[in-house]
This record gives sequence, structure tokens and C-alpha cells, in this order.
Amino acid sequence: MIMNTKNSWFLLILMLFFTTNCDDKFEEINTNPNSVTSIDNEYLFANSVLETFRGDGQKFLQYPFGSQYAHIYTGGNNALFVDRYFDYFESVEYKYVFEGFFYGSIRLVEEVLRVTQPGGEAENEVRFAMAQVVSMINYARLADSFGSIPYKQGGVGQTGVLYPEYDSVESIYKDMMDRLKEITALLNTADPTLGYPGADPLYNNDMKKWARFANSFRLRLATRARFADPDYTKKVITECLAHDLIEDNDQNAVNKNQDSDIEEFSNPVYSHYGYWKWNMSELLVNFLKSNNDPRLPLFVKPNSNGEFVGLPNGLSDEYLLNWNSDNISAPTDLLVGKAAPTYLMAAAEIWFLRAEAALFNLVPGDADELYKTGIRKSFEQWGVPPNQIVAYLTEAENATLKGSQEEMLEQISTQMWISFMSNPVEAWSNIRRTGYPRIQKRTAPEFSLGDTNGLLPTRLKYPTSEININNQNYLKAVAEQGADNISTPIWWDVQR
Repeated sequence: MIMNTKNSWFLLILMLFFTTNCDDKFEEINTNPNSVTSIDNEYLFANSVLETFRGDGQKFLQYPFGSQYAHIYTGGNNALFVDRYFDYFESVEYKYVFEGFFYGSIRLVEEVLRVTQPGGEAENEVRFAMAQVVSMINYARLADSFGSIPYKQGGVGQTGVLYPEYDSVESIYKDMMDRLKEITALLNTADPTLGYPGADPLYNNDMKKWARFANSFRLRLATRARFADPDYTKKVITECLAHDLIEDNDQNAVNKNQDSDIEEFSNPVYSHYGYWKWNMSELLVNFLKSNNDPRLPLFVKPNSNGEFVGLPNGLSDEYLLNWNSDNISAPTDLLVGKAAPTYLMAAAEIWFLRAEAALFNLVPGDADELYKTGIRKSFEQWGVPPNQIVAYLTEAENATLKGSQEEMLEQISTQMWISFMSNPVEAWSNIRRTGYPRIQKRTAPEFSLGDTNGLLPTRLKYPTSEININNQNYLKAVAEQGADNISTPIWWDVQR
């Protein structure tokens, strides 16, 4: 079984790749791009997938940044500074995200791409296609978070470029959408023996599922960019919906973590939560309570009084002291336990994207039925009993789209927000894209205004290590994109 062998893959690659401190190795790695060519690309591929789920870049991007900016959780310990919209985490946490991706999952998968590409020493078009999908998932996360990033030259020295140029989010997105079209077609008819039999921890070398994943990822990108370039993305969305997508939860892009005391094998959020000790957001808890949502007890622990109570995001120290921690709800083990799964993409998201496309007449379809299917898939994903699913879809007021087109978009986007419970950085991205759920500007005296004057942050700052090492290209990127602060919107963030 794939999952039985992933531990040995993970330990081998960790030993080979991370025996030096990542804080000091940017130039070292860039001057030795061929240092890992002797390692079988099967191990590299498997561990690039695992690092995509659990690497340091992912952990710090999701928690604290994505989860608190999305108002799923509120801050705990030092993460209060994120929750309060301050940007002076830049000396450490921004670096953990930026370098965590480039020195982890991207470094691994770029080596797979190098050897499997046309003319490579292990040329293989199927493996090359699979690795491209993994690579793009990681680059998309970085672009969505920082804006312009090194992309075409960004393989940490694999291209032989020591100081890579930055690419705009628009160019990155369009390159990905163009390539994913070809990749989806190739994977749909690919011979599985040319893939990674015995070395694919994501889909166990099921080419049809890989094709669905690639096409669904393309749909996510196109929908996210649709307000920035309506004509281009409408064409892409139409193409995506003409082919197979992730439709059921057995097709989800998920890592089923283990109930293990070894951090590398368990849910990466588990150890993170043990330190940060974040709480459930009042916005999330109140939404679930007011709609009698059966996912409430699955996501939220009752407090010491047996009640579900969330904490308002962004409280200043003075007002935070008025809250007794015993009276605030914490997340359940389904979210932060050792064996809690980690998601890159789930069926519910894709059904909500389809509902949005139908709502705006980008494609034919009944937006309400697609919306209901999205809710159903989310409920099934998290283990809501069938009778409760039927009751909710039949009786709940917000289980049916109604109102203006904009009000219906708010319904779809809000349900998508809930569906991203274990993938909160995508929730933050969707909030920035649509404006829903509404994250109000902070004006009341009990809230911190941070460095954004109370407005939701729109990106992360580049780390000082990148500014110092790659300064010329950094300055060019900032001149083109806008100020390097957490209030500068990235390319697709135009709904404001």
C-alpha cells in the first residue's frame, strides 16, 4: 500500500535534504543545482507530494496566516499579532512561508521536473505531467499569498539562475491555466505504468483521478481570476466544465494522516496547535449556530459551560483580558487531532465553483442544484449523518439560493468558506476574491487596527532574507506590483 511506504520516503528525503539549517542555505543550494540527481525520482516525487501537504511553508501559511485572516480561528500566543493585522512578523514567519516552499516541496519537485522533462536523463511525459501539477499547486499558493514571485526561474538554482527574476501573478496564472489544459488531456489517456506505481501517495497512480485534479485546479485558478480578466477566464471555465472534475469525496486531494507521536507522520497542524493554542472565531461559530448547521459540533468544542462560543478576531490586550479562556470554544480533533486529514482540494469546493459559473451564466446549469450538491458533499466529507443532511437541505433557509445575483454569490462564497475548514488559506483567498463572508473594517475601540487601519490584509510581505539576497529583482517586483506591505492587493483581488 502507498500509505505504508510513505514514512520511509519521507525520512530518507528529510535526511538527504535538510541536514543543514535552511536559514543559511539559499546561496549554497543555488550554487549546486545538481546535488540530488543520484536520488531515484520516485522518492523525490513521493516526498514532494507529502511536503506539499505538510511542509513548513504550508504549515505557517495555513496557521497562523490563512486561518486567522479567514476568521476561522483567532490568535493564540504570538499569533495574536497576525490576528491583529500587524505586519512585523516579517523577520521570521514570512520567511518560514517563503523559504519553506522553495526549500521544501518546490525544491523536490523541481528536481523531478529536471530529470523527467523532454531530453532529461529520465525523460517521461506522464511523470513530467504529474510533477508539473504538484509544482503549480505550490507556486499558486505562493503567488496568492505574496503576489509576484520567482516562477520561471524559481526552482532554487535548478535553472542555474542564482538571483531569479519575479513573474507577475497574471503571467503565472495564465501560464498555469494554459499548461493545465494540455496536462489534463495527457493524464486522461496516460498509461499508468509510465506514472508512479507504488510511489504516489496522493492518488495511488490513478491517472483518471490525476486528470480530474488537474482540471479542477485549473477551474479554481480561472474562477479566482475571473474578475480580473473576464474574457480569458470565461473561456477557460467553459473548457474545464466540459471535462471531468472532482465530483465525489473519494476523488479529493487529501493526505490521510496517522495517529502517531512522530510529528512527520501525524497531522502537521497537531504540533502547531500545541504551541499556538488558537481559538474558534466568533464569526464562524455564530454562522454555524444561527443556521443550525450540523457541522458545528464536528468543528467546535463546547466550552466549560457546554456552550459554543467563539472569540472575536483582533481584540486588543485590554479587551482580551475580559475573556475567560474556559468560556471560549476550541477546535475539535477532527481539525487539529493527530489523525485529522489535510486537504488540498475537495469535491465541495468544485461544486460551489460550478454553482458560481452557472449563476453568472458562464455555463449552462442550475446554480441552486449545484449549490445544494456542494453543501451535501461538504457534509458527507465531515461525517454528517444522512438524515441530518436531508433535513438541512430541506428545511434550512440558507440551503436554497435566493435574492439578487450578488446575494446568491454571497451564499455560495460563504458556504465555500466553511468548506475550507482544513484548508484555510484558500478561504482567505476566496474572501479576498469575492468579499464574502463580509469581514468588516475594524473601527470599535476594543479592536486592534494593526498596520491596515482595520482592513483585512491582502497579502504577505516578502521576507528580509529575500530582500537582502535578491534585492535587484525584489525592487523591480515591488515597483511593478505596489508597496511591499500587507495592504497591497494582488492581481486577481479587484472586488473592492
